[in-house]
Amino acid sequence: MPRPPLFILLDGTWPEAGKMFRKSPWLTQFPVLSLALPSESQYGLRGSHGAGHHCTAEVAAALLMQTWYHAAANTLMAHFALFRHRYMAGKSHAPRGLSPAVTAEME
Repeated sequence: MPRPPLFILLDGTWPEAGKMFRKSPWLTQFPVLSLALPSESQYGLRGSHGAGHHCTAEVAAALLMQTWYHAAANTLMAHFALFRHRYMAGKSHAPRGLSPAVTAEME
């Protein structure tokens, strides 16, 4: 059975990730992938640094989708949706309870 690919994701803002990449010369031996993320970020928990910026979970899901790991990508995004919903529900200004739509995503 072939081994699944290993991906290295630098978790941070674009400037932080660029700095990590430049300060880690051993990373230059690996290919760098460009990803096409088809939609706007769904994160919404913190302000984005610009249009087209996505959180690490969204980038990881796009990477999995583009490398034919569709089930893993869909599972990650379902967990991400549940996390976003529960995080917002925990805010003092948000209504309590988990919507049936988010619960259905996890089944």
